[in-house]
Amino acid sequence: MDLSDLADGGTTRRRSSGGNAVLSISARVDYGVQVLCALADSDGAMTARRLANSQGLPHKYLESILTDLCRGSLLISRRGAGGGFRLARPASQISLADAVRPLVGTLAEVRGQEIEGADYNGSAANLGTAWMAVRTTLQTSLDEITIADIVSGDLPRVPARPKTPTAR
Repeated sequence: MDLSDLADGGTTRRRSSGGNAVLSISARVDYGVQVLCALADSDGAMTARRLANSQGLPHKYLESILTDLCRGSLLISRRGAGGGFRLARPASQISLADAVRPLVGTLAEVRGQEIEGADYNGSAANLGTAWMAVRTTLQTSLDEITIADIVSGDLPRVPARPKTPTAR
């Protein structure tokens, strides 16, 4: 689902881009944020299996995501009876940007390379600067939304998407 679907509460299904969306949130990031939300809403530690089952996620794939979230200092893992995973700090102190970094690293790329490495000429000479502005805006949004905000539903209002003219 693209972010514009949220403008109408997600009631209108739009056709998939087939992986060619300008902004595509990977399953890895989506699953990682789901896990952080589940842990924020839990009464204690949860095992990987319980997290996978509670969110309907593939257990094996989730294990590598949990490892990355631990390495990113977002989760604490404890073995043994009563063990499992828990948030390393309060959900109100974990932003979406914090969640994305250990899972994917680079926030935005152009043709598979860092934006700063993209070379533009002529009338498009300033396009790299425009892409950096887009990345900064996205980073700001990710910094402002916390896991606690997602769990509570206290999210920024999504502006209505302008109607596109229909062909005649």
